[in-house]
Amino acid sequence: MSAGKDFKVVIAGGGIAGLALALMLERFDLDYVILEGHREIAPAVGASIGMFPNGMRILDQLGCVEDIEEVFAGIIPYKKTYTRDEQGRVLSTMDDFFERLRARFGYGLYFFDRQKLLEILYGKLEHEERVLTQKKVTNVNLVKGGVEAICADGSVFTGTFLVGADGIHSAVRESMTELGHKLQPGYFDPGEKDRVPCYYRCSFGIAQHVPNWVPNEQHLIFGTGCSQLVVSGPEDKVYWFLFEQLPEVKYGKDIPKYTKEDEAEFVKKNKDVPITTTITWGNVYNARISSALTPLHEVVYEKWFFNRIITLGDSCHKPNPIGGQGGNGALESCAVLVNNILRLKDSRGGSLSGLTDAEIEHIFRETQLTRHERAKDIVHQAHFRQSFFAKENPILTNFINNFVSPLAGSDAVLAMLTDVFGPGARLEKLPIPYKPRFSPYDDELPANIIDNSVHKLVRGAVLGGMGATLFLAAKSLRLPFNEVTKWSAQNMSLKWFGNNAASKLFELVTSVLAVPIQDPSARLHITNFLPQLISPILIYTIEGYRKGQRASPLALPFLFNAGMQVQGIARAAPFHTILSAFFWSEGPVERTVPLEVAKSLLPSVTLGFVIPTIMALLPTPNQTAGNHWLGLWQFAPPLVNVFTYLISKGLKKWNESRDGAEPKDELDGDPAQDLDTLKSVYTYAFAVQATAHIATLAYGSTYPGLSLAKTFFNLPNPFSADWRFPSLSAELATFFRYDMVLGVAGYVGSNLLSIWNLRRRGFIKTNEAVKAALCVAAGQFLVGPGATWAGLWYWREDKIAGIAKAAGVS
Repeated sequence: MSAGKDFKVVIAGGGIAGLALALMLERFDLDYVILEGHREIAPAVGASIGMFPNGMRILDQLGCVEDIEEVFAGIIPYKKTYTRDEQGRVLSTMDDFFERLRARFGYGLYFFDRQKLLEILYGKLEHEERVLTQKKVTNVNLVKGGVEAICADGSVFTGTFLVGADGIHSAVRESMTELGHKLQPGYFDPGEKDRVPCYYRCSFGIAQHVPNWVPNEQHLIFGTGCSQLVVSGPEDKVYWFLFEQLPEVKYGKDIPKYTKEDEAEFVKKNKDVPITTTITWGNVYNARISSALTPLHEVVYEKWFFNRIITLGDSCHKPNPIGGQGGNGALESCAVLVNNILRLKDSRGGSLSGLTDAEIEHIFRETQLTRHERAKDIVHQAHFRQSFFAKENPILTNFINNFVSPLAGSDAVLAMLTDVFGPGARLEKLPIPYKPRFSPYDDELPANIIDNSVHKLVRGAVLGGMGATLFLAAKSLRLPFNEVTKWSAQNMSLKWFGNNAASKLFELVTSVLAVPIQDPSARLHITNFLPQLISPILIYTIEGYRKGQRASPLALPFLFNAGMQVQGIARAAPFHTILSAFFWSEGPVERTVPLEVAKSLLPSVTLGFVIPTIMALLPTPNQTAGNHWLGLWQFAPPLVNVFTYLISKGLKKWNESRDGAEPKDELDGDPAQDLDTLKSVYTYAFAVQATAHIATLAYGSTYPGLSLAKTFFNLPNPFSADWRFPSLSAELATFFRYDMVLGVAGYVGSNLLSIWNLRRRGFIKTNEAVKAALCVAAGQFLVGPGATWAGLWYWREDKIAGIAKAAGVS
């Protein structure tokens, strides 16, 4: 082909990738030809396809979703999703998986015949004459200004460039790499094909009218060295995948090819493997319409293109099918390729005539750059999922099944799917039909997501800063704790419940908090310090009830709030920040707390902390009463958690008895239903803490020598060899000062980390992040660290909850 004026894409392979790419090109009036090796375009090869939200969104842009929904004849699939052990016993159940997916992402899971999807795609084409069967591409030539695809029957087709969508055994890729070795030695790794691994083999197929099968269910079954995925489909069909680990990993040309005899031996070996307690895999196999046994290659090639040839789908990125992302990923690659073609077209004034080799390579390079890391992530996730279900690491599998999953619940599974579906590509120049949903896709966010490698660096800096804070806390707080421990050993002993011990305990507590009475500077500090604990107490409690934190260490707020009393906020705050660097509720649904918990927070923090703090600080002529309030204050932070639990449980039972309502989740309403209540709680915390801070600033300014600045910055050196004080009261005064200073460092670390997390996930733009960080810095002086934290969480809560609306999807 000479450098003519026409633009034409030659597509090798009429599978899902090939037909979808052709349909995309038609939408933009771009020419193509499909060369398919089979006799028909939608052969009955017995395969199924699972279409997930990331793939469905692209198909919706192409006008295919209604046709897919018609396949299910109005049936809402997957009322029940089970995970089962290798005896078929239920480990966990998720209700309404389809509806839950649709609520979050706008689309559910559709599992049906691959042949049917091919028919739908083919039926949408306006130029069916461009789809040629019995044209298997066997070789490729590069010609001036184009490429030639040579078919098995000797026919030759010329185009601007060639797309190899011809599967894992791609003839196009074989020819492409041979050309690369010849024309540009070193471009392709000569040993790449020999390193393609195969860890598992798989029996897959379609059955119908399986005896005793319950429709609209899917099952994921654990095994030892094996696993199963068995899914209901339309027309009373059942789609199965039985995965079996190979005795050893096979590579490249050593990967076996299985015959019908091999399949018969496989069936004989596995026919009694349970799916449920009443149905075996053999029962499903015996009702088969079609079946096959195949090795499972897992690969993402480092180079997807050469000159005017590019490979897409399984020919360059093939995951284990347990994740269901093979076809969905192929659709994404096709969409990205078309996006890059159209960008180049726009940059050339709307023309694609006479594209140079460099321009073609630019299109291909941008396509691979966009898709390569995501394809690797998909392959890695599918491999891990397979190894998890096949118990390659039985300790890990059992730990997650027995401890983590029961705590996390089904929402954790849906939250993890955000990482799979959220980064999905789309056709940028086609509209997306409106689908109400709670979670936006990454390309609908206000800002680009920051690469995870950058996040690791930032997280490392946070860990370093908080680690240094904990080290300083260990140095500066050691003496008071040593003294109190010594005193306890001498005076409490076995008389803890005796009158003498109780009296001495109150005496100690009084001496601790009597410091402000004896020292005006310390009094100023204590009066400011104690109210600033409202925010950590409140926020640790809220984070503990987040839907996305159920299986994380942050789901134990009682321990953090008790820890700040036993070990000081200087230790509790940095430690909580360190954990927050690894656990963060990222989505609008994950950030929610139960509404009854949100409503219980204000009375809980008032009764559990604010009132005891006021009473402990108020001067009183009745020393006994004062001692009792001081003693009660020691239990105030964890007392907030006790009140939260009791009040929220009471509210929940009252609501259920009044309405007869079942427990609610994201399917029952807007996940931002808790937002207004949480905002009122943050407003309350901000007001109380800002008032205390401003009042103590004003008080200090009226007395020479009294100021918070002096309290914070005029501190003794904790590394000094002479780290001694004239009295326990002086030691405790220093303890309180260091506790607050290092605690504030923990506050600020948490504040800045939360701003970073919003920015890295694309929820806010860079200028917003910078402004928020400056506000955090200024807030420490203007309204105090506690009020600043409450104000930031008010803003953060609003940003996360409103992200779907900001993206215009709900």
